[in-house]
Amino acid sequence: MVSLAEVVVGLSETKKLYLDDAYKKEAESHILRWIRETGRKGYVVVDETIMHPKSGAQPSDRGVLESTGITFTVSKVMEYGGVIVHYGEISGGDFKEGMDVKMRLDWERRYKIMRTHTAGHIVDYAVVTTYGKLFQSQSAMHDVGHGFQEYLGEYLGDLKERIEEVANEVVASSKPVFAEYVSVHELSKKVFGAPNLSRLPRLDVYRIVVIEGINAIPCGGTHVKSTSEVGRIKIDLIEQTSNGFKITYRVLDY
Repeated sequence: MVSLAEVVVGLSETKKLYLDDAYKKEAESHILRWIRETGRKGYVVVDETIMHPKSGAQPSDRGVLESTGITFTVSKVMEYGGVIVHYGEISGGDFKEGMDVKMRLDWERRYKIMRTHTAGHIVDYAVVTTYGKLFQSQSAMHDVGHGFQEYLGEYLGDLKERIEEVANEVVASSKPVFAEYVSVHELSKKVFGAPNLSRLPRLDVYRIVVIEGINAIPCGGTHVKSTSEVGRIKIDLIEQTSNGFKITYRVLDY
């Protein structure tokens, strides 16, 4: 088995196109490294990518890389030391370093993840509004159409109907959603309603996802442009945990 450290050795950080345009479904790129693992499976690194790795409570994108009769089906995307690694199965030949490739995203999957991730930020706001206090986030996952968020602190009761109502009011209000980059010195002035500041790594620059008038949360994920794109948010469960509570939710089509 090949380690990610071996795959990325000597490579510069990948340009992450998805950070500036989450709606970019296709892109041209260049092969920096191709390592065959076993059979037709292997690892590909390109100079820039539209595919988000599994990170930041968001699952991996999937998609396809194509070049002159070669097709590489991406089943998993990972990040190691700032380098994005695409893992999958190749057919039609082998990639060569420097080869041009066309990337295509599994857009249906990505868009559901975008809707779910933005819904998670809306749920954060609904929790603060309903319970009247900001809780620290312990863990979360914004998956394909469904997700959960765990909060630290006193469990104040099952108010899922009210949380769902507040969340869907935000969806219906069509609030703009956008990203900003701020320095460490600006962070405390720009962020509000964020449940996880205590867990942030020390960086020079932070990416903040803003839902206008709702919250501004440090985040490296992919989001929709308007809360109206999320669809209806359904709160399935609020349950007490050993040190807080967990909310499980889904996004539904209208």
